[in-house]
Amino acid sequence: MSFVEDDDHLVLAHRTFSLSQCDVIISMLTAYGIEAHAFDREFNSNNGHILLATGGYRIMVRETQIAQARQLLKPFVDTTLELPESAAFKKRPLSNGIWLFFCMVFGVWAPSWLRRRD
Repeated sequence: MSFVEDDDHLVLAHRTFSLSQCDVIISMLTAYGIEAHAFDREFNSNNGHILLATGGYRIMVRETQIAQARQLLKPFVDTTLELPESAAFKKRPLSNGIWLFFCMVFGVWAPSWLRRRD
């Protein structure tokens, strides 16, 4: 058994929760001559119920090509994503936190922060 040392390791370039977006990104990077791999692609596509727990699809590229890959991936990075549940919870965090605590203690789960108080 031989071991080939390689100083050019794979590093994380992007993470996505969409299989189609993962395939598009891999194809785009490959078209630009960047060696790209989709880690956890088969596992997450077969076990979609734990996609969030595994962190989605990881797109890995060589360390020497990471700067070029990140430049190409800028349109895919969306930092403004906020769930409506999070926005509603942030309006009244103390009262909603108390409601959530009591719902968890008494064994009743209800999204109490989504109720209307207008």
